[in-house]
Amino acid sequence: MTTQELFDLTADNIVTRIQNSVGLTKFAHRRAKFEGWLKVELIDILVQKRRNALPEIGRIDVSFDTVGIELKTLNTNFRYSNVINSTRPITRNINGVNEDIENLRATNFIDKFVVFVVFPVTHDYVRWQIHLERITNNLKNYLYRQFYFGDNIPGVIYYGKVE
Repeated sequence: MTTQELFDLTADNIVTRIQNSVGLTKFAHRRAKFEGWLKVELIDILVQKRRNALPEIGRIDVSFDTVGIELKTLNTNFRYSNVINSTRPITRNINGVNEDIENLRATNFIDKFVVFVVFPVTHDYVRWQIHLERITNNLKNYLYRQFYFGDNIPGVIYYGKVE
């Protein structure tokens, strides 16, 4: 499976669910992570698309067929209106994604991906690009979609293929 195929299979549905969730807007407003929610929703989407998606096979968040996917939600400390100002360990978040990439490399899955949601941020934000590069240097390729939670809180979902 290619990055584009996984993206096409799931990204629209994930973004729609994020944008329509009042609860996730509350999470984004408080910079609270929601990785468990993302795991449940991704499995739901994949099962609806007739994939036998399962959680926690071989300590990988989501898998189906020969595909393994690790998920993360990354809260940033960048200031945005409608978001509580708070310090967040963005460096630790980046390290967590890179650890997931290393864990995937050690598995027997044929196609390995990381999917991560970053908020509040826009893809082109200069300070974010420095952090993103630390992740994408460890990926074969990546795709992204920018979106907004309620209250005009920006976020980005990234799909990266692990070599």
